[in-house]
Amino acid sequence: MKHIFILNPAAGQGAAVKKCLPAIMEAVKFEELDYVLHRTTGPQEAEFYVREKCAELPSAQLRFYACGGDGTANEVMNGIYGFPNAEMSVLPAGTGNDLVRSFAPLRDFRDVRRLVSGAAVPMDAIAYTFYDEVAGADRCKLAANMCNLGFDSEAAAWAERLKAYPLISGAAAYIGGVGVALLRKRALDLQLSFDDGEVLQEKILLTAVANGAYCGGGFKGAPDADPRDGVLDVFIAKDVTRRTFLSLLPQYHAGKHFTEPRAKDILLCKRCKGLRVSSREQMHIAVDGEVFLTRSASFKLVPHAIRFALPLTEARIAEAQDAEMTSFESI
Repeated sequence: MKHIFILNPAAGQGAAVKKCLPAIMEAVKFEELDYVLHRTTGPQEAEFYVREKCAELPSAQLRFYACGGDGTANEVMNGIYGFPNAEMSVLPAGTGNDLVRSFAPLRDFRDVRRLVSGAAVPMDAIAYTFYDEVAGADRCKLAANMCNLGFDSEAAAWAERLKAYPLISGAAAYIGGVGVALLRKRALDLQLSFDDGEVLQEKILLTAVANGAYCGGGFKGAPDADPRDGVLDVFIAKDVTRRTFLSLLPQYHAGKHFTEPRAKDILLCKRCKGLRVSSREQMHIAVDGEVFLTRSASFKLVPHAIRFALPLTEARIAEAQDAEMTSFESI
């Protein structure tokens, strides 16, 4: 297998290079891997590079590692989609790193030796379609983790603006984005049309179409979402006061908001294979953290869209060590 590391120098204020690269070099030398290092040069370049590499080596078994944040993972996933000889994983080095949290703790994915020795499992994806009102073009791609509308996407949009200021890091920008979004709290008048025929018209504070459970750098917004279960989890929060929203924020972060008695008339969750969301006015939509402006969007589950490599588990490490010891003792 050829191991191809896609390093995003812009992710995590350079963490992909400063922190990941030394760990990668140590691991590939120790494991004696056939490997390639590629540094991205700009937005969407990772997707193009990955797709070209897959087409160039159709008979080789390829594993790509997105060394960056959720945006880098999104590009790599779109790049390998449709190529049966390719799989991917993530070496988290971004601000949010939310995709991998649904599989294992971040520290497991940051252990490069365990990561390159792990096995791949099928992973679902979200196919989305909407008209990008800023670019003036349709967008039809895959999301790996989550698509957010309302409060979460407004916070992400403000965070992108704040990142332009000197000395404001990604984490600080997101916190600032949440603060601005809260001060400017804006509910959306949305219509959600589900694949089973149900239509919901509601004043909504936020909506998440989830493949994975986490968003916003560790908020467990869709606690039952699993990227391997073959369904989408749609989380809906009706409009509430700032005070109520703030009082529920700790439960929202911990993924316990659906068991909170105060929230039973505020929160909704529905599982489906597809839906369409439309708004009377422009709204931000965050796709794996990247923010766009639109008025409507369609989402559809793509089961087993790609193969996703997980870090070698502690149990398998112990099994491997026992096997090595048995082999050594038999000599």
